Amino acid sequence: MKSCRLLTLLFIPLALVLAASADPARAGSSAAYFERIKEQPLLLREFLYRFPKGGELHTHLDGSVYAENYIAWAASDGKCIDLPTYTIMPPPCDTQEQRTPVADIQFDAETVNRIIDALSVRNFERRPLSGHGQAFATFGRFANAVPGREGYILAEVTDRAARQNNHYLELIYITGMPAAMAVGASANEFKQTDALARWLENPALQRAFADAVATTDAMEQQWQQVAQCDTPDAATGCQVTVRHISAVIRTLPREMVAAQTVLAFMLVEHDPRYVGVNFVAPEDHPIVLRDYDWQMQLIAQLAQHFPHAAKHITLHAGELAPGLVPPEALLGNIGKAINIAGASRIGHGTSIVHEQDHERLLQQMADQQILVEINLSSNDIILEIAGDEHPFDLYRQYGVPLALSTDDEGVFRIDLTREYQRAVVDYDLGYDDLVWLSRNALAYSYLPGESLFADVTEARRVKACSKDLPGETLSDNCRAFLDSSEKARLQWQLEGRFQAFEARY
Repeated sequence: MKSCRLLTLLFIPLALVLAASADPARAGSSAAYFERIKEQPLLLREFLYRFPKGGELHTHLDGSVYAENYIAWAASDGKCIDLPTYTIMPPPCDTQEQRTPVADIQFDAETVNRIIDALSVRNFERRPLSGHGQAFATFGRFANAVPGREGYILAEVTDRAARQNNHYLELIYITGMPAAMAVGASANEFKQTDALARWLENPALQRAFADAVATTDAMEQQWQQVAQCDTPDAATGCQVTVRHISAVIRTLPREMVAAQTVLAFMLVEHDPRYVGVNFVAPEDHPIVLRDYDWQMQLIAQLAQHFPHAAKHITLHAGELAPGLVPPEALLGNIGKAINIAGASRIGHGTSIVHEQDHERLLQQMADQQILVEINLSSNDIILEIAGDEHPFDLYRQYGVPLALSTDDEGVFRIDLTREYQRAVVDYDLGYDDLVWLSRNALAYSYLPGESLFADVTEARRVKACSKDLPGETLSDNCRAFLDSSEKARLQWQLEGRFQAFEARY
């Protein structure tokens, strides 16, 4: 259902977008074509599939895999399927206990279709579980298919991204966290008042950090091999820049959450491939409802010890809805993530209107340019929040920056193009809005370096590159600026991709 577009000065005038284009007439032709086809789903899909997407900032690595690949990998790796629950299990298999080799049923269409439904939200309406229950249940069912296949997952998600003209991913994953959980579970130090400072030097966590770095090395090397990068047969995904968000599972006892959080901060502080700290798992879980304030304070305390990582905190917050939790649980999670934990980005943020003094919080988010990672399909399936009930337009009305993401494209059986298309249909977006969303994904990424834009909303570039145009020889000042900033280099490439895309129309 289309909502009326909010007519405020905070929406981006098309003229500002065109002013930054190498060829305003060309960009105007793209916008005109877009308006002609935006109510024709197939042509809209084709247009948006090719449209340059600056990046994706909120996608869980393991949830991004389509179930068919998990089944194929499990069969090849000799793993089993627990048929009563459709959970992939490590060997040994036992057919008498209904732990059947996946290879034995890999081409049994009826069984495979039931497994695909269990590992995703496909056909979830026909199941007794809600969308919320089904979506979160999938992770436990495919978790055992992941070990040893992390590089294959990177190859899958990067190739899918590149085909959609998206060349930057920040992937959320729990690298090293099982080891950190074990450290937390075996220690009593968090019961002491000075525990946190002492744990920063904990030898077991230092080993967990080294192992996590080695695991990341192996994952990326496997990706390079699988995708045949640096060869003439390189996959398109080799062009995609990948960074990692270190994820803490927040539904565990405090000692285990704290140990994970220390490791997450260590990774972001000391390994440049890790660019952000996040907390994951259902926000309505009883432990999270009990410990949310403590968890935000934990992040704030650790941020004092890790100055670089402290600037790179993005948190799942406000992934809640009335009825899912008591009204009191809706009053403050987004505000606490920002004002206690110091989050510079928020994932989901769907319950913003239920926060205490939400108008003031919205204005703060606009003033501080705290980006919200928007996951439309996920919010619809898990929370039953969509269309006019989603705060997408409310955030825009206040001038809060937004970027579109899939959350879990494999679990939800979607891609990033689908999310752009959904935003266009639900919120009557114009071409200028698409460009703004795309640019935001890089401008608010955690890539190092200064942004190409002094003001991304007005498409106003920094002085060094204000007169340069994509496809032309760079001025010395602009070249020096781009050389100094990885973020700006990718942003400049995006501007060139806009130019190539607009040339089609």
